[in-house]
Amino acid sequence: MNKLRLSLFVLLAFSVMCAKAQNKWHYNFGLGASFNAGNVNNCNISNDGAIERNDSLIAFDARYKLLYSSLIDRNATDQRWKETNFEINGGFKMDLYQYGKYSPFLACEMLTNKYKGYDLRLSGLAGMKYRIYTIPAICDYSISAAFVYDWTDFTDETHLLNNNYRISIRPKIKQRLAENLTLLHTTFYQPSVLDFDDYIINCNTKLQTQITRKFHIDIAFSYEYRSRVPSENYKKHDFLSEVSFRFKY
Repeated sequence: MNKLRLSLFVLLAFSVMCAKAQNKWHYNFGLGASFNAGNVNNCNISNDGAIERNDSLIAFDARYKLLYSSLIDRNATDQRWKETNFEINGGFKMDLYQYGKYSPFLACEMLTNKYKGYDLRLSGLAGMKYRIYTIPAICDYSISAAFVYDWTDFTDETHLLNNNYRISIRPKIKQRLAENLTLLHTTFYQPSVLDFDDYIINCNTKLQTQITRKFHIDIAFSYEYRSRVPSENYKKHDFLSEVSFRFKY
C-alpha cells in the first residue's frame, strides 16, 4: 500500500512538472494547514498543485491534493510517531467549448484514504455543463450533470459494491466580492443508479484572496456525507477547514 501511495503521488507531481514546461499552461502550488472532523479528528498539513489551460475551444486542468498528519503514540512503549491521516486525491478534466452556453466534458478522479475506508477509488465521468449566467471577470454561475462510473478497492471487507454507477449533479458559483476577493462554491449530489438510497453529497466553499499577482491566501471549508459507508467502523460525515498559501504562475 505504501508503494501504491508513493507511485500515485509521483505520477501526479510528475504530470504537473511536465505541463509547467509549456508556457501556455498556468500552474498553482499550495501549502497549508487544515482541521478535520469525522473519520479523522486532528490537524493536517496539506499540499496541492494544479495545472490548467483555457481557450475558446478546449479547456484542460489536472490537480492533486495531499493531506497528512501524525502524532506521538503515547500508548506505545517506544512512543513513536504514528500516522493519523494520509490522503491523496486528484484527477483531470477536459471541457469542450467551455465559454459556450453548453459545454460537454470528460473527467477522471482518484482517491486513496484508508481512514475513510478507501485503499483506492477511481471514477470516470462524462457529462454536460450548462452556463446559467456569467459576466466576464465578475461572476459565473453554472450547473452540470454527468454519468459516473466508480471502481473501489475498500480497505476492509464490506457489503458495498466494488463497481458502482452514479449520476452527478453539480451547481457551481464563482463570484468576485471585491477587487482581490473571490468566492467559489460547488455542491455535488451523486446518487447511485443501482440504489437511490446510496448517495454522496460533497460541498466545497472557498474564499480566494489575491495578495499579489502570484501570491494568494485561500480559506476553504468542505463537507462530505456518505449515506452508506464500508462498515460500522466509519462515520458518514466528514468536515475539513483549511487555510493555505497559494502561488500561481
